[in-house]
Amino acid sequence: MLNRRDFCISVLAAPLLKSGLSLAAASTQSEPDASEAGFPLSDYTPYGYLDNPFHCWNLHRSGVLRSSPGIGYGFYYPAGPGGYFDFAKNGVYEVHLRLGFLINGRVFLAPEDFRPGQLTSPYHSKNLHTFAFTEEGTTAESTFLQVGENALVARIALHSSRSESMRLIAVLDCKLGGAAWWGRDGLVGSYNPASDSVWIRSFAAGKVFVVAGDLTSQSRFVGPEEADLRSWFTSPSNSEKGLSYHPKPLRAALLFDLETAANARTEHTLVLARAENAALAQAEARLALAQTGKRWAANYAEDAKFWRAAPRLEGNWPTHWKHGWVYDLETLRMMVRRPVGTYKHPWDAMQIQAPRTVLAESSIDMWALSYADAVTAKDVVFGIFANAPSDGIPCSREDGEMNMVAADGAECGTSISWCYPFFCAHSIWARTADKQWLARLYPLLVRFLRWTLKHRTDGEGFVIGKCSWETGMDTSTRFLIQQPTGGELIEFLRIVELQAATSHAAGILLEFAEALGDTSSRAEWQKIMEVYAAKTQVLWKDDWFYDFDTRNGGLVTSVERDLGQVAPAFCGIASEEQKQKMLPTLHRFFTESLAGHASTAGFEDWQDGLHWSSLVLPYIESLWAAGDLGLVSQVIETIAERVYTTTDRRTLTNPPAQTNQAAAVPKLGWPGVSCEVWGGQGAYGGEGYGWGAVLPAHIIRSLVGFRDPRRGGNALPLAPNLPDSFMIPGKTYRVLNLQYRGASLELALHVLDSRRVRVEGRWSGALRTTALHDDRGASLPLQQAGSAWQFEGENHRQYLVRITGVSQG
Repeated sequence: MLNRRDFCISVLAAPLLKSGLSLAAASTQSEPDASEAGFPLSDYTPYGYLDNPFHCWNLHRSGVLRSSPGIGYGFYYPAGPGGYFDFAKNGVYEVHLRLGFLINGRVFLAPEDFRPGQLTSPYHSKNLHTFAFTEEGTTAESTFLQVGENALVARIALHSSRSESMRLIAVLDCKLGGAAWWGRDGLVGSYNPASDSVWIRSFAAGKVFVVAGDLTSQSRFVGPEEADLRSWFTSPSNSEKGLSYHPKPLRAALLFDLETAANARTEHTLVLARAENAALAQAEARLALAQTGKRWAANYAEDAKFWRAAPRLEGNWPTHWKHGWVYDLETLRMMVRRPVGTYKHPWDAMQIQAPRTVLAESSIDMWALSYADAVTAKDVVFGIFANAPSDGIPCSREDGEMNMVAADGAECGTSISWCYPFFCAHSIWARTADKQWLARLYPLLVRFLRWTLKHRTDGEGFVIGKCSWETGMDTSTRFLIQQPTGGELIEFLRIVELQAATSHAAGILLEFAEALGDTSSRAEWQKIMEVYAAKTQVLWKDDWFYDFDTRNGGLVTSVERDLGQVAPAFCGIASEEQKQKMLPTLHRFFTESLAGHASTAGFEDWQDGLHWSSLVLPYIESLWAAGDLGLVSQVIETIAERVYTTTDRRTLTNPPAQTNQAAAVPKLGWPGVSCEVWGGQGAYGGEGYGWGAVLPAHIIRSLVGFRDPRRGGNALPLAPNLPDSFMIPGKTYRVLNLQYRGASLELALHVLDSRRVRVEGRWSGALRTTALHDDRGASLPLQQAGSAWQFEGENHRQYLVRITGVSQG
């Protein structure tokens, strides 16, 4: 039996990225004002994904767009090898547009042809991905984008300090996957002199792929071998027809001899198009070439709009953190899909390979995205509930198919505690105060809580999970039974976090009711909050909260304590005494994570909860509740180092293992995109996975210390909480565009010594900071000058900033 993860503008052509050389130059200049800047240019990894907005799963499989090693991009159909789809077994095809250059006698085609650090990516968004390198005064930039559903385009810009002869090849690289179907016999390709293009198609059926350009080729190649392709590149002779049988690939290429004048730019466009037959493929290629300028301009404008408002790191933050931050936010942007099928609102894909709607992942993804694009995040959060086929918010596909069905046939969705959807909605509300949005969302949240209490409680009213899938912790040993799939019933268990999350959700609804003037429901929410707080307390013993097994009437102490059981501290139910008693176990979770766990490569396990974004959220917030800010900063620093070091790496190989368990380290995910698991050796699992992209929210909340405001919004908790390793006198850690109720804040933490920082802020608009208090309520000195303000304080310390001009919604 299978675990669910086992299957699971009409304008002239715009100048290239404003253009060519300016990209590399801009990345070395002083950082621009965020209100004027667009995408933050830098030296990113030359690996990544582009968004294919046409791709969904049950109604319209279009494939994913992943970079090719070297300079290139490809379609993977129906999805890629990046998790949640077995490409080796079920893939139909992968087809790439690869570029090669011959400059001063040197070939630049495969990754190993470039010197270390020579190939880079100055622009790396979900819409546009630029590859750039320089060789002896010649700079080549190649920007890839999707034009329409069925074309990948490369816009090439060349510049040389002197007159230069060089050679360019455009390679159509095609390989059939493991899926057995009518067209898997093999591949055939040829040159079409009428359109000066090369094509490959599968036989006896299947798509036709064409590569063409806006310049004239001098030689052509068709053949299966990479070595022959490289030989032809340096010593061209026409080979214009070829054939291969599955599983061998087939390659077809066009060669262009180019001349560049000194200090002049040369620009060309190449396209890879796919279609159902040869005539349509040629038409698709012609159309893409005609529309590239318009599409590029629209993509560039969309990116600029997003990044003018999105928070970004500046100053002395580690470079790989700055880059990882961008990969994360671009991954979150990819999660947002267009309305389709039963989804009448924008929706969250969970992951890009085989998109589906899941309440938990949608909630945490949009919580994180709301720090950059609250408007979109609010639309998606509302749509999670408005699109749902029932009040239980079951996991589904865009055609209405349920895809989390328990072993008793029940249609399931993730529970009230997995990624804490009520917390996520509340956090967005607290920072935006959008009362119109809240008024639409509130009744849907009410229905979900009431559904939970009606359909997921036992005889004594304790909230239960139908199966381990529903709790989010698939097949975890915590659930005490053999679980071949994760759909097996676990209704005999009273799980700690379900009780705590129910109380917490009722408390949030109580606050929402007060904000909206719903006086009739306040007593209901107050009662539920109190009842489930009391039920949570029943599960306390000595120094921890435990699950309860109704089969034997006892607390479950026979299995390891679980990170999910921190919920009472996170949800405000644990007393101060209880939180202090929990702290040793909270510390142990972190020290054991540092030590490393052996795990089966590539498979889920729950030994280290800090590998899972869904569990890191309540863990970090429970540490805040317990007042251990120092540990909070260590945890976030550790995870960011693990993840960002690997997502920003420049090779596909795993870095050297940092523990003695190298053999158990899974293959890391594709660089340049966020992945499902925050593993001890780096990010891995599903590639293009939303919850793997939420670190920016944790950095904002837990290192910069920009916390959600208290009720009314006039008091903003602020807690500078830099890792101790960052506390080097003279260093400055700045975040631009912290969005708050229609305004934005630029915040900088200047390190004074190993313990103290100077906090500098500047508001946009009418907001002003008027007073400062410490965590005991004492007034502290605050310097103010118009919208700017500053104070000196201690790192790892909480402060309360009073502000005026705040929108109340």
